[in-house]
Amino acid sequence: MHQLSAREGRKGENPAKSKCRIGKNKKEIITYQSQMLHYGLYTPDPQKASFTDIPWHWHDEFEFGHIIQGSILYKTNHHEFTLKKGDGIFINSGTLHHLQPLESPSGAALRTQFFDQSFLAGYPGSIYDVKYIMPVQEAKSLDAAPLYLDNPSHAVMLEKIRKCEEICLNKEPFFELRIRSIFSELWETVYSWAQEQKRNEKAYDPAEDERIKQMLSLIRERYGEKITVADLALTAHISERECYRIFQNILGITPRNFMEITRLQKAQELLRYTSKSILEIALETGFGTSSYFCKTFKAYHHITPNQYRKMEV
Repeated sequence: MHQLSAREGRKGENPAKSKCRIGKNKKEIITYQSQMLHYGLYTPDPQKASFTDIPWHWHDEFEFGHIIQGSILYKTNHHEFTLKKGDGIFINSGTLHHLQPLESPSGAALRTQFFDQSFLAGYPGSIYDVKYIMPVQEAKSLDAAPLYLDNPSHAVMLEKIRKCEEICLNKEPFFELRIRSIFSELWETVYSWAQEQKRNEKAYDPAEDERIKQMLSLIRERYGEKITVADLALTAHISERECYRIFQNILGITPRNFMEITRLQKAQELLRYTSKSILEIALETGFGTSSYFCKTFKAYHHITPNQYRKMEV
């Protein structure tokens, strides 16, 4: 059910995000179509248009996702949305989120467009940034907004998102200007959402969001070591009880569950992209023994590590 695949770029295009890559700052690394444009389109290879779980992560960029096959469950700290083919979603800057397909590994696919504040604002502190971009970034209750194809107003936005994908893929003359123009139109609606959400800001605890990010960062940095709940609580300056509560409230799982998932995700990368033995991978990812690693891997993915290694994904 949870066999890991990837979002991959078409041959000949600028590279897409093949997996959720975490940088030294523990945020996802976004690859732009051009470092001068600060915009990126990630689209699946037509021959490998599948992926499974995209782990909990965040990035400074704004994100517009568009489901092109199957259905996908999006989760944020505070919301959960089920999106089907044709639907889309807006993810705000800095939002912790997770994606899970609701079909088989080959049953779901999406295209995703990313851009940072400079794409629309020009430069930090400009009138566009202060007046229109920053209010959205600061609207923490606007963590994500689903776009449903059967909603007429959403359908108009989805068509604009699809048009931007087409323009970028075709690289037509002036495509950069045309994409920026369309997203400027879309931003008017995003800005209105942020204004509407202002009254709900008190329901959100920014400090709690920051604490969960600190704890997830520690796990991703030291997944191969023995990490205790006490270690996690210490890095976030909270009690162990509060640590358990935050994990359960935000992610719906225990700290141990997240550590196990993180280790499995790293193990999948090693199985796929290296020739290391099962024992070497078990030791490197903190499972300790090959038998425990194999047992855990099969319980989660319903196949053995060796079977996964042989898969064409």
